[in-house]
Amino acid sequence: MQVFDWIVVGFYLCLVAAIGLWNARGQKNSDDYFLGGRRIPWWAAGLSILATECSALTFLGAPTQSLRGDWTYLQLAIGSVLARFVVAGILITVYYRCRVSTIYLFLGQRFGMLTQNAATALFFLGRLLGSGVRLYAAAIGLVIMLDVSFPLAIVLIAVVALLYSISGGIRSVIWTDTLQGILLLTGGLTCVLYVLFQQDGGLSSIWQQLGEGVTPSEHAKLRVIDLGFSEGRFLGIEWDKSYTLVAGIVGSFFLTMATHGTDQDMVQRTLTCRGAREGRKSLWLSAVLTIPVVMLFLAVGSVLWVHVGGNEEVAKLAARLAAERGEQDPARGYDFVFSWFIQTQLPVGLKGLILAALFAAAMSSLDSAVTALSSTAVDCVWRPYVRPGRDDRYYLRVARWISLFFGILLVLVALATWIFSSSGSEREGFGVLMLGLKALSWFFPPLLGIFLLAVLTKRGSDIGNVIALFLGVSSLLVVEFWDFLFRPAGQTESLVPPFAWVWNAMVGCLLTFAIAFLFAAKKTSVAHSKYENPA
Repeated sequence: MQVFDWIVVGFYLCLVAAIGLWNARGQKNSDDYFLGGRRIPWWAAGLSILATECSALTFLGAPTQSLRGDWTYLQLAIGSVLARFVVAGILITVYYRCRVSTIYLFLGQRFGMLTQNAATALFFLGRLLGSGVRLYAAAIGLVIMLDVSFPLAIVLIAVVALLYSISGGIRSVIWTDTLQGILLLTGGLTCVLYVLFQQDGGLSSIWQQLGEGVTPSEHAKLRVIDLGFSEGRFLGIEWDKSYTLVAGIVGSFFLTMATHGTDQDMVQRTLTCRGAREGRKSLWLSAVLTIPVVMLFLAVGSVLWVHVGGNEEVAKLAARLAAERGEQDPARGYDFVFSWFIQTQLPVGLKGLILAALFAAAMSSLDSAVTALSSTAVDCVWRPYVRPGRDDRYYLRVARWISLFFGILLVLVALATWIFSSSGSEREGFGVLMLGLKALSWFFPPLLGIFLLAVLTKRGSDIGNVIALFLGVSSLLVVEFWDFLFRPAGQTESLVPPFAWVWNAMVGCLLTFAIAFLFAAKKTSVAHSKYENPA
């Protein structure tokens, strides 16, 4: 890192700080802090959604997937795009109609406090785990580029992100995420173009090597489609593989419905717009940009594969990078390759730009999660149970302290991820990208089942929903720890679960919905039409 690189990074950090301080002006109540006074432009909210989705998981994780495997991860984007339009049409309209700042309040209005509290608890677990993995992923880049330890990198990211998110609330998060999203895309595109211009023969040479530079027993590096069907399987589907076409359409559809429809971290952006139509447009924008963004960062991994020298050389480099960081599993070094490339191969100036993009990925991993966790804690825990009936300025002060508390918890989860995480497999997917997506698949799909029950039917009871959520989450965790729970004593070969993590969303949602549907709704004083989708 040269002086000019640090100037670029310093300018970016100062700009982020200025945005945070500017947006802290004029905050009078918790509605300003959590929803930006519902005055955020739809395009800014949409870019903020995209930046949070990209974060470090896409910036560093997607290149690992194509570097170590192929492009089959792109199939998951198909269901993800479709799901955003369904969420926009079914759920966002209802949230605006009920005028809720935290979406679990909607479940409280529809069913009762038991459902609201259970949903809040699952959100806390799911978001802490998911964003903790993102924070760990973000730290990877700083560890390699700045030659610091993982604990120091994680704490550094947390401190910077907390400073502006605590001061400015959701307005700071959205406007800094908009800047960070642009910088993330610029960083990825810069790396691809740099390798293209450095490579003899340019694009045609890279294309040829990616298509032919593997042994006949391996899949082509540019393979996109794996249908996921096989004779002799239940319904003919390869349930134990994550990145297939059928999993990408069905499994990813349910997962994105869950994350973008029941996760306060994502939904909060859509609720900052002036009305339901603008909120829907923010999701539509993220849908349009999803596939191009995923393709860009898969391309980063592919050109790096050519640049380093193919499978054998990439494996050697990954093993060396893992050993330098004291990692026992050489495969974890694949997550370090992109950061190594930035540190050692890019010229002065570009290196600073990409490091700034890494900071952007790092902070977008944390800022929105802290704000969403804080808003949910204030609305669903502090306001009704701890200090009810206080003025709004009091809750605004509490929100900032709670943001700090959740920031510390996220640091602890990121440290645990660094210690215990797995490098993945061809069946599950590779590296931090797989870890981040899997973490979301345990808690949010059962929540989706309850939200769909609330909007699409007149069934469901408070206690029935809690039972359904418990059974839904428990079932998914049993499948996740299948090998630990059911492998016979003395058997060395691991047991393969009944289905891969990408199917968690469909199974968890439908199972929870079906169980909750068995319970009849009690009569309430609030008309059900308030919650129904107008369509």
